[in-house]
Amino acid sequence: MGLHIGICEDDLIHIKILKNHIKEVIKSKNLPFEIYEFKSGEELIKNYPKYLDILFLDIQMEGLTGMDTARRIREFDNNVEILFTTSLNEYVYEGYEVRAYRYLLKPLTYEIIERHLNECILNILEKSKNFLIINNKNKLIKIMLDDVLYMETEGRELVIHKINDAYKVKMSMRKLEKLLQGKKFFRCHNSFMVNLDKIECIDKNIVYINKAQIPVSKHRIQSLKKELTNILGAIIC
Repeated sequence: MGLHIGICEDDLIHIKILKNHIKEVIKSKNLPFEIYEFKSGEELIKNYPKYLDILFLDIQMEGLTGMDTARRIREFDNNVEILFTTSLNEYVYEGYEVRAYRYLLKPLTYEIIERHLNECILNILEKSKNFLIINNKNKLIKIMLDDVLYMETEGRELVIHKINDAYKVKMSMRKLEKLLQGKKFFRCHNSFMVNLDKIECIDKNIVYINKAQIPVSKHRIQSLKKELTNILGAIIC
């Protein structure tokens, strides 16, 4: 796994210090990595990398502030881990809004970067076990399993449904079922697989997920209810 790390900071000296610390930490782990540098929030938004795992983001920048930059980022990227860098701690509560991973107070010593970056990398490696890479219209797309509502077969293709998106991929339901073995997904019908975390209600042989009504095979309904009760403690209507 390669790490893609961004630094958004309007002070060139701080960029250099932070970059050197990051390189030392990552090299000790023998992980491939790439570091992207941005000198303003505007530049970051305009040239946002295709893949970004970790972002060190200065809060107190001229123009678009770090907090406003983070808000913009969350409009299209919910996965990047944001580590704010700042000389003040007054922005901590605002960070909940943009799901900031950490706040690092300047000056940024090697020990500070090492501790927080190591913890962040471990978190990312754990999360990396929880995604699919699909080929959609000749594009490789990373889909976090936590964002998936359900999947269904449509002709010879699978449709993966998220809240605001749907992706088609040439794969059999049987193969997908094997890939997701051990995850919180249940094949409720020959043509449907659901994310157990997303189920809102089961009414007779219908599962309700985000306004979608998904059929459940008669011979699978009891297994589904048992799975929900055991894993999620769900209320079945």
